[in-house]
Amino acid sequence: MRTGARRLRRCRTVKAVLSLGMTADDEMLCIHEIMNFLRSIVANFQNYPDIIFYKSLVLLHKFFRKMSIRQLRYDKCLIGTASFFLAAKLEDCPIKLIDLAVLYFKAELKRNNWPMKQPTEQQKFQIQSKICEMESEILRQIGFDLEIELPYKYFKQFMSYPAPNMEKVIKTAAYFCNDTFLKPMCIYYHPMQIACSCIYFSSLFLKISLPDNEGKVWYKYLHDGIELKHLQDVTEIMKAIYKKMEEKKKQTSHSTVQPAAAIPAKKGN
Repeated sequence: MRTGARRLRRCRTVKAVLSLGMTADDEMLCIHEIMNFLRSIVANFQNYPDIIFYKSLVLLHKFFRKMSIRQLRYDKCLIGTASFFLAAKLEDCPIKLIDLAVLYFKAELKRNNWPMKQPTEQQKFQIQSKICEMESEILRQIGFDLEIELPYKYFKQFMSYPAPNMEKVIKTAAYFCNDTFLKPMCIYYHPMQIACSCIYFSSLFLKISLPDNEGKVWYKYLHDGIELKHLQDVTEIMKAIYKKMEEKKKQTSHSTVQPAAAIPAKKGN
């Protein structure tokens, strides 16, 4: 298991961003914008498993580990669309490219407050070509590393932990987990560490103490390698995320952007 000892502020993503004049917080807000844009597209695929959305976010972070947003040739939301297109294939739920192109076109009009209209055949072709090109670029940048494990499955395993109000703690933790994707924690921390960290944060938030079990502290329930310091590190990052989101909300009090926590909790892997 990766220890997660390396702090996010030292990661190559942050270094690349700072070298291009963009702070880590600025990049987080860009990721937030991409997530909201992608959610407007995902809403049209209600029969598709939620896991596709979350895997697309992991693909995004793997990509941005190699390349900063400032280096993109295309609109940043296009890579979100392409990552969703690729993630759907990974789950054996392929999406028709032409359908995705039309949805991207309409979401782009809405994002820019432009009048709604149908794309021309030429525009459809151009967008499809860009999505395919961006998909190839994602694969090239991440070295075809398509192994993705999400934290959500560990919440299910914790449901059997003998503690009062555990279901409430897990439900809140799942919402916190959604927001971990605003930072590249999925790259630098094991999914089990992230899940335990969200449970730890949830217990603090709800003021619910989790008892030991058979002589072990609760966070070692699944693996003895989990350390309290890792949970505290991730929790501090989460607090910084919410602080920045709150500051942004105050600055743009009339904005229609919704917090990432509005995404429903995952019910799967």
